[in-house]
Amino acid sequence: MKSGSTAETNVLVADDSSVVRKILKDHLEAYGYRVLLARDGREALDLYHLHDIHILITDLEMPRMDGLELCWLIRAEDDQHRTFSILMTADDDTQRRIEAFDAGADEFLTKPIDMPMLRARVRAGERITRTHRVMAEMLNTDYLTGVLNRRRFMERLEQQHRLLQGGNGTDKGMPFAVALFDIDHFKRVNDTYGHSNGDLALTLFAQTCASRLPPGGFLGRMGGEEFCMVLPAPQVETAIAKAEEIRVATEALTARTVEGALFAFTVSVGISPADGTETVADLIKRADESLYFAKNSGRNRTVVCGIDGVAVKARFYVM
Repeated sequence: MKSGSTAETNVLVADDSSVVRKILKDHLEAYGYRVLLARDGREALDLYHLHDIHILITDLEMPRMDGLELCWLIRAEDDQHRTFSILMTADDDTQRRIEAFDAGADEFLTKPIDMPMLRARVRAGERITRTHRVMAEMLNTDYLTGVLNRRRFMERLEQQHRLLQGGNGTDKGMPFAVALFDIDHFKRVNDTYGHSNGDLALTLFAQTCASRLPPGGFLGRMGGEEFCMVLPAPQVETAIAKAEEIRVATEALTARTVEGALFAFTVSVGISPADGTETVADLIKRADESLYFAKNSGRNRTVVCGIDGVAVKARFYVM
């Protein structure tokens, strides 16, 4: 690997020319970058939704979706500037460049591409996105548990819900469910062992969830002792199984105070599939109703919204 390279930077190259794609891919990979390729803007947008893209290099003119529209859509989603966009164009038309900057492009490269200049632009983009990502991490993270805070979690949930509905013009996203977790009798933990050990319980639970997070899922702290997880799943049974795995793992936890005392705690879970919900508010409301049922029917159980009443199945319920 050559000097100045990074194995952690994902570069997305979008160009309808297979020759250009191969040239850029070979050159950037020689400097240690991970390169993903797209033949047009639509394919690039799909890859952007599947991967954490640091640098986007896109041609201006492409079929199905051009570079301007691609930059605009990514910037609309990327309000914290986690992706640096470089637009490639074969002309020097000033008005066209103004339109591109307005659409969210950060830099330009004129074809044919000067490779040393390309590397310089990519390195500059790395520095900028690294700074923005550190700032975003501080802004988006719950200070105690290290998971997403409520504001950032809800922003990502809104994006996921829009994808499911195909609201941004792309194909529908993968079905998913949300699971609301609430630590049982948390006030009792605080009153008995002190708030510092209540914080310990919150941290242990967040670690338990994070270590079992499925691909494409994400976790946030909604406030107090309540957490929420997005569970990508084609069937609700898959989401139930993951929630049950976390509930059982939590039940098996043993926390130790500074004084050496041991204590345990459990968690109640409310699940709602996203399919059939018109808004994120509806989705959270249904999950919250499930959680309320779980708390009031004995705690330490999982309840999922359904359409056939309440059916008992092992340790979880279907509403």
